[in-house]
Amino acid sequence: MSNLKAYLAANYMSGPKADVILAHTDPTHKKRKKKKPQNQDYERSSAGNTEHTAGGLVLKDEDDSWVRQKDQDEDDDSPVIGKELATFKKTKSQWSTVAKKSAIPLPQAVAGPSSPPDIKPDIDIKHEPKDDDFQAQPVQITKRRGGLRTATQLREDAEREAAAMRSPSPVNGKDQPDPTATVHRDATGRVIDIEQLRIEEKAKEEQERLKELERKEWTKGVTQRRQREEQTKLESEMTAADVGRSRDDVKMNKEMQNQERWNDPAAAFLTKNKKKGPRKPKYQKPWAPNRYGIPPGFRWDGVDRSNGFEKKYFQAQNSRARQEYEYNQWSMEDM
Repeated sequence: MSNLKAYLAANYMSGPKADVILAHTDPTHKKRKKKKPQNQDYERSSAGNTEHTAGGLVLKDEDDSWVRQKDQDEDDDSPVIGKELATFKKTKSQWSTVAKKSAIPLPQAVAGPSSPPDIKPDIDIKHEPKDDDFQAQPVQITKRRGGLRTATQLREDAEREAAAMRSPSPVNGKDQPDPTATVHRDATGRVIDIEQLRIEEKAKEEQERLKELERKEWTKGVTQRRQREEQTKLESEMTAADVGRSRDDVKMNKEMQNQERWNDPAAAFLTKNKKKGPRKPKYQKPWAPNRYGIPPGFRWDGVDRSNGFEKKYFQAQNSRARQEYEYNQWSMEDM
């Protein structure tokens, strides 16, 4: 097997691994001898050694009782420093405390087991906990604090654990959210503010209502709106006027005379006070009616240049009204 490895290393391999295999299989290679460890547990001093070498001769003292007597006089209780004892290595603790540097410090003095129950330790470890202390102190997760502990310490730890397990109470502040409030979310998971949505919905409804009122106002016409404003002004003046009004009231008679009516039979021959000052010229000849009652300009030559829609519109209305009238007449004859 060794010859096969040497053959493969010599012909097919290269590098440090091949060099090591060839070095082991080389017959001229000498193996290193392992050095035996010297006994270092016990070393005798030069004073106690009775063997001396000088010039190749060994001089041995036959009477070495004084050396043994010296060894026996030494204290047997003295520690023996050996190789194993001198190289003692402490094991590393496997406990790991999950806490910051601001952990709870251990008390310096705690009552011992032999102290009576009514004797307290020298250092007063009782302190009034504050709200800030509970927030700043970290929670010990791995294990509880060991050792002898007083009843005050046990009670404080129990209260601290109960406060940590208890649900947080709402903080007195306007900026802090209410932890007991219901959280509403949409389909994407985004938080929805119900109060804000209600306010926006009310504002939108109010805006729509104002737009609808404005739309109705503009569809009634400018003349009707002016008449309503005048009527409102008149009613406000009537509230401050005298209740007793007769036919001799000058102001009332003047208002009734100045009021124009479209079906007044005397409007053609009665003289009226016309407004003074410059006036815009108007078209004096008759003109075809339209849906909005807009008169033509004073420069119109009387030629209808439209597509005839206004004329057909009024003809359709008149024919429909005539058909309804005739239908009602025929239906009444059967009765």
